[in-house]
Amino acid sequence: MDIREIHNFLNKMWEETFKLREELREELKDFEVEEVGEVFNAYLYVDGRWEEMKYPHPAFTIRPGGEVGATPQGFYFVFAFSKDELTKEFIGRFLRKFKKQSFIYGMKNFLEDFYNPNNPRGYEEVFEKIKNSDEEFINFEVDTSFNREELKRKLREFIELAREFDLL
Repeated sequence: MDIREIHNFLNKMWEETFKLREELREELKDFEVEEVGEVFNAYLYVDGRWEEMKYPHPAFTIRPGGEVGATPQGFYFVFAFSKDELTKEFIGRFLRKFKKQSFIYGMKNFLEDFYNPNNPRGYEEVFEKIKNSDEEFINFEVDTSFNREELKRKLREFIELAREFDLL
């Protein structure tokens, strides 16, 4: 393990998150973009399963209902919606648009995915599993590389889709 590489990587991860937050604060005028903070008790999908991150990672809240941050895998954003507001059409469109880099999971049992790109399901099956679950809120996560422009583009696409279905 090279301590210099780890140090430089962590500094870059945090620095890029601060830059991303400032850019989104300017671009998302109708959202409240909060300060970057340390997030604990998160999980990373590694080698086919969720692994606990026992270290903090940078993230910030976008109100209403979202979070943007960085993990060792790259940037991500996640928004939670009430299960009762979700439609089969929204889930289908979400998966068509973000199929290869998205996760759908509940708030209570977040280690059990409704959708995972490593074990994909069709949107109808995902919708049925959500409707039959005891979850009240469902998380829609999209992961990207450490490219700020890629994250912002995907976030804008997601916001547009969520607004089309009156979720935001």
